[in-house]
Amino acid sequence: MNQRAGIYIHIPFCERKCTYCNFNTTDFSGELAEQYIHAVAHEITYWGEHLKQGIASPRVDSIFFGGGTPSITESDQLARLVAACRAAFDVDADSEITIEINPGSFSRPKVDGWLNAGINRASVGVQSFIDRELVSLSRTHTAAGARRTLDLLREAGFENISLDLIAGLPEQSLEDWEFNLREALAIRPEHLSLYLLEVKEGTQLYGQIKRGLRPRPDDDLTAEMYRMICDATGKAGYEQYEISNFARASEGDRVSSLRSRHNLKYWTGAPFYGVGCGAHSYDGRARWVNVLKTETFIERVASEGHAIAERHELSEQDRAAEALFMGLRLKEGISLDEFHSEYGVDVIERFSADLPRLADAGLIEQSGGRLTLTAAGRLLSNEVFVSFV
Repeated sequence: MNQRAGIYIHIPFCERKCTYCNFNTTDFSGELAEQYIHAVAHEITYWGEHLKQGIASPRVDSIFFGGGTPSITESDQLARLVAACRAAFDVDADSEITIEINPGSFSRPKVDGWLNAGINRASVGVQSFIDRELVSLSRTHTAAGARRTLDLLREAGFENISLDLIAGLPEQSLEDWEFNLREALAIRPEHLSLYLLEVKEGTQLYGQIKRGLRPRPDDDLTAEMYRMICDATGKAGYEQYEISNFARASEGDRVSSLRSRHNLKYWTGAPFYGVGCGAHSYDGRARWVNVLKTETFIERVASEGHAIAERHELSEQDRAAEALFMGLRLKEGISLDEFHSEYGVDVIERFSADLPRLADAGLIEQSGGRLTLTAAGRLLSNEVFVSFV
């Protein structure tokens, strides 16, 4: 596989867990954070050595600090991890290096430290520009704080900023969402991640809805919000290159250069190596995941160099199915000829029982040798993908 790889670094620490969050997080402690950073650096070194296996290190062109709240740690700690990646892997000089940021969890010196470390892309978890919505989500920032954060990043020199918002919140009106979307587009970030709320079992929000404390989100209203997203972003000059992701495009560009290089790896089947507690990895043949608990991760890395909890070897059928529904998330969909060449699967023949039904429902279309989702198919993508599992 000649695709560049990505490195995902999980930083689990949070000041407070959001009501909708089902990610692997833990309460912040300065002492534990230092132990954890040391362990992650050790794990990066282990994988750099292990993956060489007598050949050159994997070529890497993206590093992504996710969480949790990476911005809650010290900038010099993250700088040590970037340096560890560069020492262990063949990291391209122009790599995209992203940090997820929670507004209010950092200062200008931290921002300067990130830039000095080579971090060149900021992904800001705004989620809403309405304070009552932020309170209901248990976010620790205000709308004004989010705007100050975005201004500070620009002033410091960040030229690639992504902004996250969530649509379809309980009690959110169409007017509320229109306001959020208008505010985000006025800021003109290079990238937007605009997600429809998923109420996942085990979250605080799931429990609140189950007990009748919050209303269940309205599916029809959420669908209208999604149509608003697609229309407004297109008019504002953003390319919808994936179901929930939009990159600012220059006039005449067929493909925006501001697409998330790291996230594209997940959708195109490129290898990525996850380090840290609960991090996932994929090398084209297998998937594996690390232990979840922070303290256990530190202990395992100290004794074994890695902290794998589970590994799954993929069959050819697994690989083909994953590539199909992940590729369909992208605007370009999949090339039927390239898919047949790579996986030995004639998609039209293999799924002859489902494709006509999906096409008649207006969810997929075939044109120019490619299979893609329609606008309606992007909205109902989970219903499409289940046909390929």
